[in-house]
Amino acid sequence: MIHITKGGNSTFPTTLREKRVNASGTTVYYLINLNNDMTKVNWWSYGAQTHTPRLTRFTINDTIGSPPLTLPDEGFYTYKIYEVTSLSIDISNVDSVSVTESQVVETGKAFIKDDSVTEVTYTQYTPTTNTNTTNSNTQYISI
Repeated sequence: MIHITKGGNSTFPTTLREKRVNASGTTVYYLINLNNDMTKVNWWSYGAQTHTPRLTRFTINDTIGSPPLTLPDEGFYTYKIYEVTSLSIDISNVDSVSVTESQVVETGKAFIKDDSVTEVTYTQYTPTTNTNTTNSNTQYISI
């Protein structure tokens, strides 16, 4: 499972080079699709890759593009990375992008986290007196 953080670069390891679809002399680009497990909403973006002898580091950022396509809501997604030979694939209509299953080089699960959302904080209620004004059957016990 890959972990993606909204609002910045997210880099994760992949094995894209080993699973090439096109001939080795062809220039290829990688297009990632995130599909929300609950709402089935799609998100598409081109990613940048850095090859090392052991793996390929794949980087996505939600400020890429014109206009930038912000990453979807927090949650769990199924991702697919497609190998394409052009950067001109229209990804504006997220439900009809012209790629095929034969172009898939990696698939898996992703979790998107939004660092701008903070956890809700709770404070403990401590009664000031032992009398309950809403229900006469309840008594607070001091220990």
